[in-house]
Amino acid sequence: MALHMTGLSADDLAEVVDCLLLGAEQTSNAEIAEHRRRIAHGIGDALDALPTADGAQ
Repeated sequence: MALHMTGLSADDLAEVVDCLLLGAEQTSNAEIAEHRRRIAHGIGDALDALPTADGAQ
């Protein structure tokens, strides 16, 4: 599945990842925590796959 987002920088998305991970730590519901971690890691992996300013990946 692909997602196209406009108006958010890579730094903004990294902040979303941080918030999801923090939210996962703060919930007592293990299922919700795992779901938030899965989303965070999916976004993080996509960010890691983006080319950098110098063209490296």
